[in-house]
Amino acid sequence: MIKLNSTIQSRLISTAIGITIILITLGFVININLKNTFNNFSLLSRIDKLNSIELELRKYEKDFLLKEIYNQEFFKTEKSEILDNFYRTLKDAEIEIEYLKNQKVITNLDLYQKIGQIETNFANYYTNFQQLKKLILEKGFKDEGLIGEMREKIHSVETIVEKQNNLYYSKLMLTLRRHEKDYLLRKDLKYKKEFDNVIFDFKKNLVQKYNSESVVITNLLEKYQDIFHRVIENDIAIGLQENLGVMNSINEDITKIEQSLKEIHSEIYKYSKSNISRAVLSLFIMIGILSLLILLIIYRDSRHIVSSIKQLRIYVNKLGKGDLPDEIIVKGTDEISDISGSINILTHNLKQTRDFVIEVGNGHFESEINVFNGDGELGANLINMRKKLLQVSKEREQQQHEANLRIWTNEGIAIFSEILRKNNDNLEELCFQIIKNLIKYLQINQGGIFIKNSEFPDNIYFDLMAAFAYDRKKFVTKKIKLGEGLIGTCAIEAETIYITDIPEDYMEITSGLGGANPTSILIVPIKKENEVLGIIEIASFKEFKKHEIEFVEKIAFNLASHLYFVQMNIKTSQLLEKTKLQADEMRNQEEELRQNIEELTLIQERSATREEELLLEINTLKVSNKDLFRELIEFKKKKDLTEYEEFENTELIGQN
Repeated sequence: MIKLNSTIQSRLISTAIGITIILITLGFVININLKNTFNNFSLLSRIDKLNSIELELRKYEKDFLLKEIYNQEFFKTEKSEILDNFYRTLKDAEIEIEYLKNQKVITNLDLYQKIGQIETNFANYYTNFQQLKKLILEKGFKDEGLIGEMREKIHSVETIVEKQNNLYYSKLMLTLRRHEKDYLLRKDLKYKKEFDNVIFDFKKNLVQKYNSESVVITNLLEKYQDIFHRVIENDIAIGLQENLGVMNSINEDITKIEQSLKEIHSEIYKYSKSNISRAVLSLFIMIGILSLLILLIIYRDSRHIVSSIKQLRIYVNKLGKGDLPDEIIVKGTDEISDISGSINILTHNLKQTRDFVIEVGNGHFESEINVFNGDGELGANLINMRKKLLQVSKEREQQQHEANLRIWTNEGIAIFSEILRKNNDNLEELCFQIIKNLIKYLQINQGGIFIKNSEFPDNIYFDLMAAFAYDRKKFVTKKIKLGEGLIGTCAIEAETIYITDIPEDYMEITSGLGGANPTSILIVPIKKENEVLGIIEIASFKEFKKHEIEFVEKIAFNLASHLYFVQMNIKTSQLLEKTKLQADEMRNQEEELRQNIEELTLIQERSATREEELLLEINTLKVSNKDLFRELIEFKKKKDLTEYEEFENTELIGQN
């Protein structure tokens, strides 16, 4: 390795100074060439500006022909904002032409004569435009100029014709006005011939009816015809087409201006391009010479440096590919040697980083590896990264566990919600489906549901409504009173009871489920607004986890609301059935009462008839025997007593 010590810095400074001087010289030459080129292209831009002025003049010309010829105010005052802009733009053209005439390039390229020709063409364009303006003002519009005179004459004729009330004259007048309008719209000379023919017929008819009014109409028609002809002559002078009249002269002037500008632009562009080519060639030659000098200077310095850094380049390339070679042998004390020592330190730290990454990749977040001695931004961040990865790993495991529990809980709640939805009218079937699916979903051994029976308020107890164990339905009859065992205690306290320390004979004594002794028992109240409606008791050979207990409590909470409504539905159905039976019984009693009333009415009618018969017999026979009279009185009393007893019996039947 070559020992350069501090000479590298001095050589680099001298090289930089030399290159700077060369670049300044090159920049000075480029500046001169660019200045000349910019001047030439600036001249081209002035020509383009003059061309734009010409286009702007044409625009004002078109605007004038489209707008002002129909503007009556213009014909009265001869003033127009469009014309003001036109004259102002024409003045700008004169300024640009004067600028071009004073340019050295114009003289060098012998273009002064063409510039003068452009100036002359602009002057002719101005003169022809003025002539166009004069002709348009002469032609007029509405009440102005020839058009105004023509309208005045024809209106005079129309006034006289209207007084005569002659339909033929009116028709001729309409035809004349139509030909007049057709010509003014289409500028077609065939309407002039048709117009003259109508005038001829009109005058011919007027001669046949010679009178003072005919002479007046004839004179007015002749003046009307003369003005119409002058209008046509005016249009011909303007140019019925763009290749005729003043419009043709204007177009020729513009064409000459455009052609001259194009030729001048082309000449200057060729001249500028030629100058650029010469400047570029000169620049390339200078750049080639200066580049050769720079290369010689750089080569002189680089051959001292390249041999020293070649080994470093090879070594760094290996590092760049991911290899970690042995350390560089450092020789000397110059800048290259310092770099070699720094690279060796870097290699050592990279090897430690490799070992650190391997450990982290294998999930060994707690491995202690000294990376960059734990100092510096990279070393500290790597250690911090390991700590955060360890924390993230634990948090991710916890989050995944919680997510799995949420999914498990939500799926279970959905299953039991469907069971509640399908079972609304059978309490026993509802309880069986709940305990059956709860046992299966929790993967436990057995369980039961006790439902509160408060038919007798003085003797409230809980019936075992459904029991399930080992995939089989259990038919067990159990009644648990308030305060009796854990179930009775849960019913009073209305709180969940979970026990794991269970005696050998616990199930047989208090749980009512029977079978083997479980490891844990969970008793959850089914309560609604602090009222216990039932008890869920489940037993397992494994201990219940917190999320399983919370899940059973949620099922009990959902079941409580549903159980309340199911019981209400059952009670409602029972009451409806009882009411129906009572209604049937009432209908039967009403029918029996109706029949009794009918029989009593019939008896009363018969008794009244019999009494009348007896009275008749008494009056007829005029019996004076007192015994017979007493018998008759006794008979009547007995009869009245019998009717009274029958009436009381009927009232008693109605009350029942």
